[in-house]
Amino acid sequence: MASVYKAYQASMDRNVAIKVLPKQLAESQEFVKRFQQEARTIAKLEHPYILPVFDYGEENGTTYFVMRYLEAGTLKEKIQAGPLSLKEIDRIFTQLADALGYAHAQGVIHRDLKPANTLVDANGNLFLTDFGIAKLLESASPRLTQTDAILGTPAYISPEQAAALDVDQRSDIYSLGIILYEMVTGRVPFTADTPLAVILKHLQDPLPLPSKIKPDISPTIEQVILKALAKNPDDRFANTDDFLSTWKDALKDIPLNTGKLSASQSTGKVDTASSTLSKPQRSLTGWAIGCVVLICLAITTIAGLGLATSYFNREPAVTEIPTQAQSPTQVSAPTENFIPNIILEDDFSSTQNWGTISDSNSLVQYEDETLRVIVYRDDWLVWTTPNQTGYENVHIEVTVINNDTDPNTAFGLMCHQQTNTQSFYYLLITPAGGYIAVRVDNGQLGEILTNNGQWGYSSQIEQNASSYRVGADCGAGNLKLYVDGQEIASINDDTYTSGAVGIAISSAIDATQTDISFDDFLISELP
Repeated sequence: MASVYKAYQASMDRNVAIKVLPKQLAESQEFVKRFQQEARTIAKLEHPYILPVFDYGEENGTTYFVMRYLEAGTLKEKIQAGPLSLKEIDRIFTQLADALGYAHAQGVIHRDLKPANTLVDANGNLFLTDFGIAKLLESASPRLTQTDAILGTPAYISPEQAAALDVDQRSDIYSLGIILYEMVTGRVPFTADTPLAVILKHLQDPLPLPSKIKPDISPTIEQVILKALAKNPDDRFANTDDFLSTWKDALKDIPLNTGKLSASQSTGKVDTASSTLSKPQRSLTGWAIGCVVLICLAITTIAGLGLATSYFNREPAVTEIPTQAQSPTQVSAPTENFIPNIILEDDFSSTQNWGTISDSNSLVQYEDETLRVIVYRDDWLVWTTPNQTGYENVHIEVTVINNDTDPNTAFGLMCHQQTNTQSFYYLLITPAGGYIAVRVDNGQLGEILTNNGQWGYSSQIEQNASSYRVGADCGAGNLKLYVDGQEIASINDDTYTSGAVGIAISSAIDATQTDISFDDFLISELP
């Protein structure tokens, strides 16, 4: 119902946002009263997750109010950008419920709650805004909306609001439930060709079960969503406190660093590379050192499958890394007279062997004869292979250059990737001294193979070094991890004994910067 403009307030030396009512609406005194009531109401709300209103007024037939200006996107944009981790969903939902509960306690019903009305700043903090159809519930308040048409956004509207009935805070709870449904499944429950058809679905159609969209959703989480989205307000949560506490109870047995929750991953498959890969421009004769077929190039962002998160429990914290000296593990002497056969050697001077990607989640590009990987999202794993050859009994190495990355960034090597499946091993280290080896089975965590299912720490991994030489023996039934020539871990597992090899990087749970370059990749035969 209004437009928002960025302006400069000279008296306070600051930028502000000005919400302006269209002049044709301002001609209606009833509408002006509603607008003025909205401004007064919001101005009374003082909460860290509600966008504050500084002033309001009318000039030359234009009604406006002045709000804090934020360099921010919206929750709608964040949801559309890609799948959200359970930790992100919990953070967003908690802030929304907290802000909404505060407003309800002040007698304010939002009545148009949706992701587009929620700003998200660079730090991930939310600011609920656009109480454009809010009204006071206090009995002394004048009833300005007795002759209202249906107000609200069809995708998020409650059944009682869709029927133009009186609403209370449970209507907002329904809209909040729709937002939670969307964050968990990646879509809103009801869509149609026309707004009216969507409204009728809220009134008449049964709710599509979240588990039908995302089969691996926790049953306890699904029950929370179903209760919030009951058609009858009496069957919903009575208030946001009940909604939030029940949500928190549902999370108690689910680690917050489990994988991304998104419809795009609900089938148990990793995101396809078809829309993100830059294909090498050469003929199929280059098969020996690379593959032009997208599935062979296989650069993949892992999300929703637990790969980027549940594997990466980086406790204990950096400050708890053992500081005592450890005796270097002696690497077994090579077999007498054995000269390793170099299978593939790549200094990244050619830009034809590896896939590249550039999207809102990550950037993989050739730069200064290295392959640079930047990950923009928390808990996000990116990996790439030079080809899909099924190597057996090989040693692989790569130099990893630390571009001042977060100390809990994990990086290293992957091997024995099975053809056309997301089954493989990866062996990673962090600049904080951590290391881990993991088996992935069909896109799901098979087993953490190091330290009784946990991350290990080694003083042989120099903390925050400028670069590391990471190596791995990928044998039939045995894996070994090396850093700068020292053996860090040896693992026995024969689930997979051959397959493709590659490099991998994962951002930290609360990443500040994830920026790594790879150089001098090598594959050679084991003795």
